[in-house]
Amino acid sequence: MTGSILIVGAGIAGLSAGCYGQMNGYQTQIFEQGHNPGGLCTSWKRKVYTIDGCIHWLVGSAPNGPLHQIWLELGAIQGRSFFNHDTFMRVEGDGSRAFVVYTDADRLEQHMKEIAPEDEETIETFVDAIRTCARYELPVGAAFESRSFKDGLNMVGRLPLLKMMAKWGRISVRDFATRFRNPFLSEAFATVFGDINNFPMAGMIMTLAWLHNRAAGYPIGGSLEFARAIERRYLGLGGEIHYDSRVEKILVENDSAVGIRLVNGQEYRGDVVISAADGHSTIFNMLGARYMDDEVRSRYDRLPIFPPLLYVALGVTRTFDDFPASVVGVSFPLRKPIMIDNKILIRLTAQVYNFDPFLAHHGRTVVRVMLMSNYERWSLLAQSPDEYNTEKERVAEQVIAALEQRFPGISDQIEMSDVATPMTFEHYTGNWNGSFEGWLLTVDTFGKNVSKTLPGLDNFYMIGQWVNPGGGVPPAAMDGRSIIQLLRHKDKAKFLSSQP
Repeated sequence: MTGSILIVGAGIAGLSAGCYGQMNGYQTQIFEQGHNPGGLCTSWKRKVYTIDGCIHWLVGSAPNGPLHQIWLELGAIQGRSFFNHDTFMRVEGDGSRAFVVYTDADRLEQHMKEIAPEDEETIETFVDAIRTCARYELPVGAAFESRSFKDGLNMVGRLPLLKMMAKWGRISVRDFATRFRNPFLSEAFATVFGDINNFPMAGMIMTLAWLHNRAAGYPIGGSLEFARAIERRYLGLGGEIHYDSRVEKILVENDSAVGIRLVNGQEYRGDVVISAADGHSTIFNMLGARYMDDEVRSRYDRLPIFPPLLYVALGVTRTFDDFPASVVGVSFPLRKPIMIDNKILIRLTAQVYNFDPFLAHHGRTVVRVMLMSNYERWSLLAQSPDEYNTEKERVAEQVIAALEQRFPGISDQIEMSDVATPMTFEHYTGNWNGSFEGWLLTVDTFGKNVSKTLPGLDNFYMIGQWVNPGGGVPPAAMDGRSIIQLLRHKDKAKFLSSQP
């Protein structure tokens, strides 16, 4: 039986693997380059404000269902409150027109038909897909290699869902939007997930199905507190985390992973090494590009990655009590366009965190604007600290000017501004080119997972967002669980799980 496991990265995937490893009798250690758990699942403090950097909706927040069971086993949701939004997004047009993406499918259908009665058939096709998807739970089974006959039967029962998702996975949101004859609805619909090229309708439908079931709430308190709960579970199981411990090299002997070396020269040995860290750094740096074939190389040459972000957060002395809370915010047109990253923006989406009182003191609110960005430009700017900081200030000024158009007077109410750039994400997480969620979910990558092993290398596995196009917190937790299931299967031992 394998005895010891070394895990690179204390993000959700690494913490999950550590928890389930400890539950199953393995001796695990996690090595994290930062000083907090969670990786990209994080929050940070600025003055009296907490800026949440990750979770918009958490699939599995509602009782029952296999993913809820995983969160219970990881100790992530016990005693935690969730906020279930009534609105996913509000897309505003000129004047008083607005397309509100309600999380209730019936209300959404009625609203869309009020906007565009001429598109009744297309609207019903879309909303019926949401209702169909809502009848099924997210497939969460054993690792493929260790699936039982019962697991196979469960998958058979989900064949209608899988067939439907395969169909919708080949259609992008933008392409589907062209089916609406109503010009405003067509344009507004394309705006939802519109910043992501070729985002599949399947992703949109699944998200709205979870929200319709009230099974994808926002965890009150933010993402770092969520990650810390899993950290406490892991430590309570006897695991060990080494913070400020960046792994420089994965040690290999006779084509088998045997340990890791930190940047300070310290070495640790183990029977299995699991990387829950950045995929590019793992393969090309920690392993020196020795274990790869044409498929692995072409993946990093060809597949699109989630664009890096400009993450602008503002602390506002205002409560927005009369503003409807939504999952991703309000998208509004700009009377005066702004320029950021050499791109002219005629529309902006802002998230108003008026639904989480723990992110700001009474009478205050965090407002966040998230923009797709340019890694090469910010990498060049970072070579000159003065130019880098000046550009960050200019970005904040442009965003504030845009928000003033939608929320008059907000400029005088701002007492905190914070701009995280692609270099910020790269610095704290090591993510390749500052990518936020690894491989981009598109009509070409939907449903296609990446191998957790590398050719010619034994006792080594990769988990997390770089083996799951689309990334996200739930797949990361599922990955940590399935990799331990796989190890137990290889050890011919029963997989064990428990709740704290």
